Amino acid sequence: MDYLSDTNLRAVLVVLLERCGGTVDVTNGELYDAMLTDRSSGERFRITQIDGGVRISIVPSRPEQSASN
Repeated sequence: MDYLSDTNLRAVLVVLLERCGGTVDVTNGELYDAMLTDRSSGERFRITQIDGGVRISIVPSRPEQSASN
């Protein structure tokens, strides 16, 4: 699975928000950083099908990958 439809993405957000107690505060800066990424390759997350569900993980940007090596 490489893509989440809008409906599936909304369902994932509902589950995550419920796990966090129903509220998550996001600053404008965090939101803009997530929307206006310096990567031109598309999505910043990876969706992997696992037994009984999906795993969603963040794909590090190139500078983050370099720093971790």
